[in-house]
Amino acid sequence: MRNSGRTAADDNDAVERTLDLAWELFAAQPAHPKVAELALQVLAAQPERSSVSLLLANHLEVCGQAGEARRLYLQVAGRRDHQFVNAARALRHLAFAEHDHPEALRWARTVLGEDHEEWGDWTELGFAKALCGEHEDGWRQLDEAVALCSRTAPDELPNALGKRAAYLLGSFAPPDRFVPAAEEAVRADAANSWVALMLGWSYLVQYRFADAEQLGLRLLRENPTEDLLQGLVGTARTMLRIVENAHAQDITLEDIRRTGAIELGWRQLRDKMLGTDLASALAALDDVLPADLRATLRPGASISDVPESDKLGSVAAEDLVAWHDGQQPGSGAAWGLAEPFRLLSAAEIIAMSAEIEADPAAHPDWPENEVWEQVMTDDAGVYLVVVALGALVKRRPGHPDEPVAESMADWIWDRVVDFGGRDLRPAPRRTEALPTDLPPVPGTSLTGVIATMYAALGASERSAPYAELRRLFPDSTVRQSALDPVDSSPDGVDIALLDGLVKKITVDVALCPSADRVISGLDLDGQRGPVDAYVRAHGALAHNSWENRAINEVTVNYDLAEHRLGLQWETGRLARISVSAAGRPADG
Repeated sequence: MRNSGRTAADDNDAVERTLDLAWELFAAQPAHPKVAELALQVLAAQPERSSVSLLLANHLEVCGQAGEARRLYLQVAGRRDHQFVNAARALRHLAFAEHDHPEALRWARTVLGEDHEEWGDWTELGFAKALCGEHEDGWRQLDEAVALCSRTAPDELPNALGKRAAYLLGSFAPPDRFVPAAEEAVRADAANSWVALMLGWSYLVQYRFADAEQLGLRLLRENPTEDLLQGLVGTARTMLRIVENAHAQDITLEDIRRTGAIELGWRQLRDKMLGTDLASALAALDDVLPADLRATLRPGASISDVPESDKLGSVAAEDLVAWHDGQQPGSGAAWGLAEPFRLLSAAEIIAMSAEIEADPAAHPDWPENEVWEQVMTDDAGVYLVVVALGALVKRRPGHPDEPVAESMADWIWDRVVDFGGRDLRPAPRRTEALPTDLPPVPGTSLTGVIATMYAALGASERSAPYAELRRLFPDSTVRQSALDPVDSSPDGVDIALLDGLVKKITVDVALCPSADRVISGLDLDGQRGPVDAYVRAHGALAHNSWENRAINEVTVNYDLAEHRLGLQWETGRLARISVSAAGRPADG
């Protein structure tokens, strides 16, 4: 027999050269079909090589073959060899890409069960926690990952800071949480333009218009054609002009805050950047839309072809009409919900708006000085309406609006989930459920969260009533001085804790998610007369009142159960409810 001259060492060298070539090609062109061909050649000779299976799986994932990539990752993980932790990292990455947040959290914890040293692994754990609803734990974990990076890999700190900022935004952290992290990231890496852009828009939400303009101008010098940057600078300059000419225009910052326009703009941009906006939700819904529902929907319309399209509304109506221009009358039951609401067409929206505009007095439920876009109807006089801050409400004649969803996008995402699709949104921030058997305020027949507030008045910060108050409102602002500014808190509650004692508690009705529970049965959208009659019937005695005509604000104070109850109205709507200790006016 002739000897070919080839040895096992030669064959092994050839395999290694093939593998090196596969890795080099993957680094340069990860989707190149030759990557798979080379990887399969190596696996044919050495099927036990887990690293090659991971390379092939990485390539398949890049090529959009997530299912086959997952099979290979799990195959490697099942071997429990030295590549196990890398397979777990790959499965974590795949779960994040598919927005399977619980699965991402499971693999993030698995990785850290094998390796505690990498700051990046701790960052991914924090992000996964926040996406699954463990927001505070997750955000704290992101901070700890940055600290770990600064100790163990200081050269990588700019990357860690950028990731923290991006993950805070990606888990819907509020601007006051995102801004300091984004500022630190931009200081460490001025080239991180995506974080810098979102930082500029978050400055607008904090009413730091000059900071937003300066940052936007710096970014525009680097990328002068970017529309989002031009929008940032333009909005900042518009707001600066309004502030500068506020007296002449009779517009205040508080007027701007009440419209919620800047906050809405921030959320819309954030959701668009993250792929959770209304357009993304409608695209996801298309993939799972039941045939019987699809049959009731009209084709979409080009907004440029719709006469008087400026009357549609840009928050939600335009996107809905472009998706499907309405739905057949009487077909709302096809959504499978308890109430048969159907989509309105552009023509129906425009005609209805013109009718309301022509005779406002005949349509008292549709106020002239408020933002609203009617988007759905039950064909019996009830509508789903997008109002200020983008919230979706149910509007019935003669009744206050009833909350339905935080936004039209949220309503659509809920339908995606109902029809079996994947929800791309992070889990909502958890708020502790309020008790259903709320006790009455001693000395009155009022019930609700106000009982907890009254119990805390005059109590110290170490008392049980104060602890209960903070449990109900964990994100409330606590002021230790009468000179501290009254800043809006995430749950719309301000606590004045002066000389170590609770002196006053104020609830911003527009911000507080549980404002309707503060006084059980109180109609927050009702007129002053019925509201006054309600609190008087439950033990309140009128103390004093005054009106600020310049800003159309009315304050009414009552004596109630040896303390003070204050109701503040702005442009005819109840804006704030406050309670204060005896001897201190509710407006103080």
